[in-house]
Amino acid sequence: MMTQEILVELWKVEDIPACDDGMVLAHEFLKSCVSALDSGNPANFNARFDSYMRHRNLCEKCEDI
Repeated sequence: MMTQEILVELWKVEDIPACDDGMVLAHEFLKSCVSALDSGNPANFNARFDSYMRHRNLCEKCEDI
């Protein structure tokens, strides 16, 4: 079973070049991936991804990813 800990271990959030806000949004996105897998409902996953992408498009540090 996929857990948040396994997913975070596979995708090292700390290696993402992002500001503090971007890091929080990226972590919330990863947590929503596990939730979407468990529930079969991608709504929260999509919303978290959209939030991260909106931030990334406006943030100088995050847009360099």
